[in-house]
Formats: sequence, structure tokens, C-alpha cells
Amino acid sequence: MMARMSVGLRLTIWYSAVLLVALALFGFLTWIALDHWLMRGVDERLAQKVQGMRTVLEVEGVTDRHVLQQELSEFAEEVPDGRLIQIRDSRGLLVPGANEPFFPASLMAVQTEYRTMSWRGRAFRVFTKPIEYQGETYATLVATPLEDVRAVIRDFRNLLLAMVPCVLIVACLGGYWISRRALAPVDEITRVARSISVQNLSKRLIVPQTGDELQRMSETWNQVLERLETAVKRIRRFTADASHELRTPVAMIRATAELALRRDRDPEHYRKSLREIEHEAERMSELTASMLTLARADSEEVDLPLQQMDLNALVEELVHQNARLAEAKGIRLRAELTGKPAVAAANEAGIRRLLLILIDNALKYTPAGGSVTVMTSESSGGISLSVRDSGEGIQAEALPHIFERFYRADEARSRNGGAGLGLSIAQMIAHAHRSRIEVESTPGTGSCFHLTLQA
Repeated sequence: MMARMSVGLRLTIWYSAVLLVALALFGFLTWIALDHWLMRGVDERLAQKVQGMRTVLEVEGVTDRHVLQQELSEFAEEVPDGRLIQIRDSRGLLVPGANEPFFPASLMAVQTEYRTMSWRGRAFRVFTKPIEYQGETYATLVATPLEDVRAVIRDFRNLLLAMVPCVLIVACLGGYWISRRALAPVDEITRVARSISVQNLSKRLIVPQTGDELQRMSETWNQVLERLETAVKRIRRFTADASHELRTPVAMIRATAELALRRDRDPEHYRKSLREIEHEAERMSELTASMLTLARADSEEVDLPLQQMDLNALVEELVHQNARLAEAKGIRLRAELTGKPAVAAANEAGIRRLLLILIDNALKYTPAGGSVTVMTSESSGGISLSVRDSGEGIQAEALPHIFERFYRADEARSRNGGAGLGLSIAQMIAHAHRSRIEVESTPGTGSCFHLTLQA
């Protein structure tokens, strides 16, 4: 049931419950305080009556018991509730004299004491106190009925019982109205969010300029939608490019096989067809492997543990490994190394693949007679790796996109083979090393790719 309630209604219920407890606690404490203050006032008036009797004794200064009884009786007649005043000495009752005392003599204890009691069907506040005067101890008792005090307490209680529900109802209605107004932008955000799908990810939530949580939530959702839109566009482009790249070798394999099977041919022709099919199959395998690597990087499944290694040794090995290919293309491939071991934290397999991608690209796009140089150098806090070529260079408008998947700067580059995934994989490896590949290029002069690894 609670799960089906709206947030506004739940807030109102919780607010009402807290308010009810607060009002009940406030009413109870106020009731206790009012009772205490009223009783304290009663006690002060009773104490003033006893003090008045002491004053009579001290001012009149009479010693005759009959005269003293007369003076005290006159005092009792002049004060409110005087008939509830009783005075006794060692020889008997002085006040109210010959009249029947209202309270029994057993209440006139020779000690100071306040008490609340019921007598003859009524509630009284009674104060007893001994008065010492000229060697005689007078036991005094003064009392006052509590009907007025009880009436005030009762009226206050009734007022609370009448006001608390009214205040609670008004507060609940006001709280629900305020919560609905406060949450109205949330309903609008929900309505707009429900209308957004994969087909219209460019749509954005309206951001209320309130400077509060709703504005921050709307801005955050818009940022999420922006990232989602970018990711979906990337996936769509990746899917389209991957389909295009895979369709070409599949079509080549099918066409070659159909031509070979159309009529009987000599063994050499069949071997040629099979070599073409093998070449296209290898291309598909490389493309699939590259796509799988990038997919793992996207899902953060790539684990490249780093350890200290000498980059000079790796660069020398890779230059020697690609020397014959460079020589066959008429390109000079060489290494420029630091004078001492270039030790950095790196993953050997990852850096090897990164350098192979950069060297392969440099050899592809450098004409015969050109040069490719792989360099290591010291930089602030690490070792820099660079691959510089004297090839055709990259146009300025293409530089921001060369690390995007399946991107090719022009058709000439696409004819050089490859699916446009190499630099994406190289950048992914650089990111795994907490670095980034930077590129400098001038069309017609050449390019330089470099990154820095932490020592």
C-alpha cells in the first residue's frame, strides 16, 4: 500500500505524524507547566496567609489567650477563605474558636508541609506550618479550594483537544499543497523523460532555474542523456562501419569461390583462388580481433599490469623486426635512443602492440626514399616514446578524428589496407598506461606520434 502512494502523500503522512507527536508533546508539557505554575501561585498565597498570622502575633504582642484568639479570628474573617484557617496552641484550638473546624485536628501536624487532598467531596490545597512566638508553638493550617485551578486546567485541556485536530488538519492540507507544488517539476521531468527514446535522444529536460535539487537533477539527467546520445551514435557508427568492413571480405570470398566453381580449372588457378580467400579470411580475423579488443576496452575488461622495463631494448627489437619490410619499401627505419636505459612502468605486450601499430602506419604512408624514426627520450617525470615519419602527413581537419574507430582521413589511406581501428587500439593502450598519444603533422612533410610513460 505504501509503495503505491505518491511521494507527496507519503511526505504529508510523515509530516502529519511528526506534527501530531510534536503537538501532543507540546500540549502535555504545557499542561504540566500550567498546573505547576497555578499550584505555585496557590502555595504562595497560602504562605502569605501564614505570614500574615505571624505578623498579627508579632505586631499585637498580646499575651492574653482570649485577646489573641479574637485578633486572629478577625484576621481570618478579613482574608479570602478565612473559614479554612485553623490555629492551635498547646491548650487547644484558637481559630475558628467556638465554631466547628472544617478540617480534622489530625491534619495540623507541627511541620511545614504542602498537600493536595479531597475532603467532603471537594479538592483542597492545604499548607501546615508551625509558628514559634514567645516560647509557644502555634500549629497553623491554611487551605484553599482548587475548583478554580481545576477549572482552568480543564478549560485548557478542552482547548487543546479542540485546537490540535484543527491545527493538524490545516497543516496537513497546507503540507500536501506545498509538497504537490514542490514536486510538480518532478512530474514534468518524468513526463518529458518518458517521451525520450532511442529515436529522439537529442531531446532534453527543461531545467528550472531554482538553484536547488531539482535544477541539479535536471542538469544531471541532461548530462546523462548527452553521454547516452554520444554512446548510441558511436555504437550506430561502429555497427555500420563494422558491417561495411566485414561485407567487403565476405563478398570477395564468395565471389572468388563462385568463380572457381563455375567451371573446371587447372590446379594452379584453384591455388590462386584459395590464396585470395585465405588473404580475405586473415583480414576478417584481424578485423574481428581488433573489434573484440575495443569491445573489451569499452567494458573495462582489459587488464594491462605495469612493471618496470627498459624501453630502449623494446624499440631496438621492433626496429630490427621491421627492418626488412622497410628496406623492401625503400624506407630508412632507424632508432634514436637515450644514452642510458629508458626505464618506465609499462606493460610489455601492450607497448609492443602500440609501437607496432605506429610503425606500421608510418611505413604505409611514407613513400620510398623517406625515413621513419622511433625515439626514446627523457621528459619530466617519465620517458617519451615517439614515432616520426617523413610521409604524406595528415590534414589539419582530420587530426581531431584520427583516433576514432573506422575513421580514414581520405580514400587514399583506405586503399592502403586496414580497417581504421589501429590508432583507436593504440590510444586505448595509452590510456591503460595513464597516458595519451599526441600527434603533430604537416601535410607533405610528415607526422610525429608521441606519448609519455611514467618512470
